[in-house]
Amino acid sequence: MTEEMHPEVAAVLKQAQQLQSIMDEQLHKMSTQTFTATDESETVEVTLDGHHHLTGAFIEDGLLRLGVQEVENRLNEALQNATAAATASSEADRERIDAAVAEITGDLRDHEST
Repeated sequence: MTEEMHPEVAAVLKQAQQLQSIMDEQLHKMSTQTFTATDESETVEVTLDGHHHLTGAFIEDGLLRLGVQEVENRLNEALQNATAAATASSEADRERIDAAVAEITGDLRDHEST
């Protein structure tokens, strides 16, 4: 004997699956996405992963001759540029996720009112 699921239960389960899908997509994106940036003179390059962790750095040959302070300044500049790109991407993702969640939860509220 098969029992039919109550429409509201079915709607909640569908909503939960949609929300889970959104979060799975975001976790995948964070684990595969990278952000690479340089300093203005393009002598230093850094790469951040989707979690904003430093995963790579390149310092042009001979740059160390300019002194530690100059290399530090250029590394910081490249890190700031990569962080800005990663932050902008995260904010866009957050807005996209918020809109999707609002749409999904709005669909459920619409279903409940019928």
